[in-house]
Amino acid sequence: MRRRPRVTFSSNIAFNIIASILAIAILILTLNLIFTKPLAPKPDGIEDIADLSDVSGLNPHYKSILIRSIPMLARGEDLKGTGILSGFLRLVFPNFADPKGIVSQQIPYLSNLDGGGSHAVEAVSNLPDRALIDRYEREEVNYGEVSDEIKIIIEGLEPDNKPIDMKGKGAQVLIYHTHSREAYKQDPVNPYKEVAREAFRSNDFNHTVVDVGRVFTDHLISMGIPTIHDTTDHEGNDYNASYSKSLKTLEKRIKDHDSLQVFIDLHRNSYGKDSRKNPDDEVVIINGERVAKLFVVIGTGEGVVGGFNSKPDWQENAKFAMTLTNRINELYPGLAKDVYYKRGRYNQHVSTKAILIEVGSTYTTQKEAERATKYLAEALSQIFE
Repeated sequence: MRRRPRVTFSSNIAFNIIASILAIAILILTLNLIFTKPLAPKPDGIEDIADLSDVSGLNPHYKSILIRSIPMLARGEDLKGTGILSGFLRLVFPNFADPKGIVSQQIPYLSNLDGGGSHAVEAVSNLPDRALIDRYEREEVNYGEVSDEIKIIIEGLEPDNKPIDMKGKGAQVLIYHTHSREAYKQDPVNPYKEVAREAFRSNDFNHTVVDVGRVFTDHLISMGIPTIHDTTDHEGNDYNASYSKSLKTLEKRIKDHDSLQVFIDLHRNSYGKDSRKNPDDEVVIINGERVAKLFVVIGTGEGVVGGFNSKPDWQENAKFAMTLTNRINELYPGLAKDVYYKRGRYNQHVSTKAILIEVGSTYTTQKEAERATKYLAEALSQIFE
């Protein structure tokens, strides 16, 4: 019986080719590890998220997730080296040097980010007859979660345009921070270390809203308004007790300085994890610079079971907030969003000129927020007599 010959030639060739490719890949990887620096975290201790400037338009929460899931993204420019392996991979995969390009193939949202130019609106600061400019109007009033009864009252409120009379020689304004650890969008020029597992928060007050308050205080003092900046950390280890702690600070300051008239709790606004806001919508351009938008928050005293022993005279606080908002937008249209009304008290029962101001947000940098305080101080100084 005649045996059929075995067909082994083609299979041997395929095996040899695969084995050769694997051997070459292992050799290239070995040489790369020997002669090229590894993709290790940077030695300066800066968290990876601080270096992700390539996707600055990405929602910060998505950015944080991507950084921790794909450390390669944090290395950015370091992937564009001249190592043997990186050169080989760039030849095979053109997007290898662009982490954003790799990820965007699987996450199309990234590919829609506009990396060139700014679309922020310019708020011209040198227009003639500025007093004749109508206040910046938004499509609707921000009522928050207040009741229908409160909404009706708000509709009937008018700004209190009577100037504030400086009384005595003491401090007139108190700036403090119930949430002192609120930080801003990471800025490659001035990065900061975030609190573990908490995006946009830091224990370093040089990189939080506290430092924005310092800049604001300096502007007010330079404009002749005696101001106290209280830097007490009201968060500590109990975030939920922040307002109880800041109330004690207010009561002490009022006792020590009976000349105080205006109380400003300075915050940084935060957007939810599902927000896809364009960062350009959070700034205006003034004198060629990006300036963070701001807005005043008024608490109506609602929202707590059993109510408060003391409630804010929120209507008077609202009139003051409207006056300040209007003045800001007369000077720099669009810089201030409309007054935002919320349930709760926010310690605004201590005065009829007690307000909470959100300067900037998680879509703006600390520098952009600091710039805003100059124009906020200018508007406030014009309200004082």
